[in-house]
Amino acid sequence: MEAAEAVDKVGKWLRAVHGPEVSGPGGLRVDHDRVLRVPEGWSIPYNTVAFLDDGRPEKELFPPPSVVVREPDGELRQAHPQPGGLSTPVAYPGQESWREVVDPEYAKAGLGELGVPLPAVAGWVKVDNDGHQTGDERENPEYKAGPIRRGYPRPENPLETLLAFASVGWLSREQLLIGLLRCEVFVPLDRQTGATDDFYFSEERNELRVFSSTRHFPAREHAWWRVDLATLAEFEHPPNLVINGGPATFEDVSGTELTATAKRFPRHEPRVDEHGSCPEIEEDLEKLAVDTAARMGFDQPVDVPRMAAERARRHGFELTADECRKTVLGRSWLRRLEQPEPVRTRPNDLRANGLVPSWDNDGRIVPRLDTFGKYPETNLENFRFGWQRVVGAWVGFALGEALGAAVDRMRLDEIVSAYGPDGVRELPLAFDQPGRIGSFTQRLLFLTEAVIRSPHREQPESRDVEKLFPGVVRSALGRWLHTQGAPMDSADGWLVKVPELHVRRTADEAELNGYHALVTGDPQAAPLSGPAALIAALPAVLTEAGPGTGFSGGIQQVVRDLAGVTHQPDDVAAATYLAWVFEKALTKDSFSYPVWNLSREVLEEHDDETIRALVAESVPFFGEHGLPDLRMPELIGDGQSTLSVLGRAFAALSGFENYPEQALLRAINHSGRSALTGALAGALLGARAGVPGLPWKWVEQLELHHLIEQLATDALWHFDRHSARAALGDAWVQRYPRH
Repeated sequence: MEAAEAVDKVGKWLRAVHGPEVSGPGGLRVDHDRVLRVPEGWSIPYNTVAFLDDGRPEKELFPPPSVVVREPDGELRQAHPQPGGLSTPVAYPGQESWREVVDPEYAKAGLGELGVPLPAVAGWVKVDNDGHQTGDERENPEYKAGPIRRGYPRPENPLETLLAFASVGWLSREQLLIGLLRCEVFVPLDRQTGATDDFYFSEERNELRVFSSTRHFPAREHAWWRVDLATLAEFEHPPNLVINGGPATFEDVSGTELTATAKRFPRHEPRVDEHGSCPEIEEDLEKLAVDTAARMGFDQPVDVPRMAAERARRHGFELTADECRKTVLGRSWLRRLEQPEPVRTRPNDLRANGLVPSWDNDGRIVPRLDTFGKYPETNLENFRFGWQRVVGAWVGFALGEALGAAVDRMRLDEIVSAYGPDGVRELPLAFDQPGRIGSFTQRLLFLTEAVIRSPHREQPESRDVEKLFPGVVRSALGRWLHTQGAPMDSADGWLVKVPELHVRRTADEAELNGYHALVTGDPQAAPLSGPAALIAALPAVLTEAGPGTGFSGGIQQVVRDLAGVTHQPDDVAAATYLAWVFEKALTKDSFSYPVWNLSREVLEEHDDETIRALVAESVPFFGEHGLPDLRMPELIGDGQSTLSVLGRAFAALSGFENYPEQALLRAINHSGRSALTGALAGALLGARAGVPGLPWKWVEQLELHHLIEQLATDALWHFDRHSARAALGDAWVQRYPRH
């Protein structure tokens, strides 16, 4: 379409809306001098005749309105008055008007210049002449759920947003290229020479590897070149780009197509071309280390946290400037704690000085370096599972239970009556203060200790040793019952010695008595029935963390021995399925797929009609056109049975993996077992996002969250390729005795 045709269309629309007098002295007309080619088509501005022809500034429409004539269909759309806003279809007098319902992901992205793609339009609502909705609606069969809703990693900048939108079919190739010209990328470089390594630039292929963020750099890189893509397109030989937009989005863009697009739609924003360093090697850290050493009386300062930053990046995170500063302070304090008395003192505020509590073999608190949930203090191999996912799952479990404990077993109407129309919105008071861990988390801790203390790890080929495991489980549950007041002659290991665990946190006396009868071998005791069996899924899956570290019967056997000691076979079967889901969710890969995908993938390997029906009821499917049917946890089963609790956790999380606070609140605001539903949703959420991806305002209130992280780390280390027992010897056996 030529500009003249677009102008004529807008002129006809103005006359249709304002009548024939639109061209008179008091009317409107197109501002021919400002007609502009834009990505969506032609931008045709208009204003008053008095302003355009007579120069009367008091008659100017401001901001100047504009109509976009789309190509190739010629649709007229009113441009948004603000940059980045979305255009909307124009209205004609006497004609039906349908307002687009644009997916919020796209509407909030600020990509209005690129237009409104049809796949991002969920549907339309009919409006009257006054703009009020009439109640008529139409669904768009071409709509596709956005990347954030599908569970792609949440974009951190415009480049990652563009790549994610293109990956789900929201943007055409041309729209993507136009958007890329407005973006910046990072290229690793040598800090001393300012040169780009051959690993990132191939002169033979004229190919440059670029990154959307320094967070996605290979771990060894600490300095960067930041440049916008329009600048690269103007090089004499524009490089072909391999763009790394994070763990789930990559894109190849040739220099030729980028340059051709830049000529048609040039960048108007300021250019970016600068060098810099990542926070871990900034000069002010070296000064802080020197000043702190002098203040504490050391001859040599501690090193800047270069290695800590590399470990964090290997686990998908990046240390902030404040975290780097606290790492220097924490290491300095740990050095001071190695000094003889009276010099050996600890700071009053551990966290402010880069330290957090850990627990020794006698259950006493000793300070350790704060790693912010971003890397393990011990350099684990992560043979099969990612450390960040393991600790995220354990902490997420405890957090979800802490959120749901106050409303556990309450009906939804009772929750609304007590907490308001939206139910629980913040970490509520449970037991005696917000953030207290509950009995499900206590059991998780002792069952995790049980798998560490299983003798099979040192004798992996002995099936006779595996037969001892149910006894190990009974002993572990006996130690938990001991913390709840039951007598026990010899409670060994470090966990049972932690005073904070000796607190009664169970609201179900019958369940507690049932555990006691089964653990002590009462011949009259019948297996328990209920969703607590699902707790076994997490510790069971860790037995497969290393090569040959599992049971001969695999995860299924471990779950049977963990949960089957106390629960019925149907409950154990559901726990086994959940363990298989966790087996995939805890991957060491950079991307862990969302529940709507994993829950179905597991069924392809372990089909079960009952579980298949549960997944179909609880989990939407985002891999097709049309509006997904997001599920309400309240509508999944009775909220009490094992399958219902599992289904409600899936329903709460599916489609909300990138909205952690909302997902957790969905998991607890329903009738039934809110505490365990919240715990399972929190574990699945933490497995994807790690501790840093959980709502920090709640994590920092969570009781013993550093102890939970420490135990999960111990468990992974124990089953990793190189066992902790080989590294620590007798100290590890004292910590986790073998029986």
